[in-house]
Amino acid sequence: MIEKQSGFLRLLLYLDEHGEQSITEILAGSGIPVHQLYASIEMAKNWKLVSSRIDKSSYPNRNLVGITENGRAAAKKLEEFLTAVLK
Repeated sequence: MIEKQSGFLRLLLYLDEHGEQSITEILAGSGIPVHQLYASIEMAKNWKLVSSRIDKSSYPNRNLVGITENGRAAAKKLEEFLTAVLK
């Protein structure tokens, strides 16, 4: 269970730092395993912490994922918590 949550938390922190990214970019930069990434994105979308869209301006089309304002607030709280715990 905690393994699934770590992908979700890493996704929030990664998008907060890097902004909107393609699935490929998230996989390359975040270290989240592919089997966790899609589930983490869906969970975060259900909680309205991230949004996704298809970028049709490039070929092939890219699936982009970005953090919402609620997601930024959650990432900030997570960073505050981790800072306090890791002191």
